[in-house]
Amino acid sequence: MPRSKPSQTRTTGSLFTKGLAEWVAQPELAFDTWLIRSSFGKRSFLVYSTQWRVFTKWCKDHHLVLNDVSPVHIREFLAGLVANKLNQRQRYLRLIERAFDAMHESIDRHSSCLEHLVNPVRSYQVLFDPYWKQAKTNDATFFYNPAQCRQLHDYLLNVVAPDPADNSGPFVCSNGKSWSRNIRDRALAASFLCAGLKVSEALALKVSDIIPQRNRNSIWIKIAGSAAHVARTQTLQDPDASWLVDWSEHRLARSQHRRVLLFCSQKDANGMHPSTVARVIRDFFKPLSFVDPRFGVITAQRLRNSYAAGLFEQNLDMNEIAQRLGYADVTCAYRLQQAWQLARQHFD
Repeated sequence: MPRSKPSQTRTTGSLFTKGLAEWVAQPELAFDTWLIRSSFGKRSFLVYSTQWRVFTKWCKDHHLVLNDVSPVHIREFLAGLVANKLNQRQRYLRLIERAFDAMHESIDRHSSCLEHLVNPVRSYQVLFDPYWKQAKTNDATFFYNPAQCRQLHDYLLNVVAPDPADNSGPFVCSNGKSWSRNIRDRALAASFLCAGLKVSEALALKVSDIIPQRNRNSIWIKIAGSAAHVARTQTLQDPDASWLVDWSEHRLARSQHRRVLLFCSQKDANGMHPSTVARVIRDFFKPLSFVDPRFGVITAQRLRNSYAAGLFEQNLDMNEIAQRLGYADVTCAYRLQQAWQLARQHFD
């Protein structure tokens, strides 16, 4: 018996296998679905999704839908990223290319519209266009000079008011923040400026990783390793050591557990987001930046670079410097030293 109805080709895989309409109607949802099904990590998902929304917003502002995007539009979008460096524009280019590939792959292979779809990124006029490539490459690695490093350190010494438990004097925070907030922010800043930690390393610290020595004049900081950096133990002397001790004791008193994270959000014990770290460091040092605009926006990476500059100033062995900074390859320390030597030529 002949079939009463032609059999339909069943497609599997992406949720958006019905055709181009889904990508055109909901490009953000379609892209996020592709990211999820491609098993991207959480951090990559956030970065790629955010970048894709920058592009789709640009398309909406220019009254474009995805299937109408041409190489000319890609060029205009890349050239319009004024605030981005060249390597960032190249990342956008690669992201858009992969998104269009994913869109084309989600369309039924028997669809007639597939023949007319071309990835607009794969065009000579896009890949070899000199205009959008006129953006500069990354800025030179930034270091504070020795005098500025001393100012940063002095600021850490003087910014925090006495513990309210101390009845010897009035409890007044000069910057309007609570004692515990000041202690946390100072301990976080010290982990970058005085111990040379990366943001990811500081956020992974637990209370148990801060180990005061018998005389309490120094501490050990146990830093977990990662794919990019080796595990190590840093030693800090007073007064730098006391700042991390004060905060670790405060965290222990509140949680009664030494395995909790050292730095967490204010609302709960969840880990602090890197963007929060950037805001905390920026706001903590804002009075110093206001007094001396040459500091610019103070960041965790700039503090870590300045810690490394202090090691170079001491003429330590490069293998020791690499170990203190957590580099698995000493070549990384040599590259940073070259950047420091170049920056030192411009110090006042």
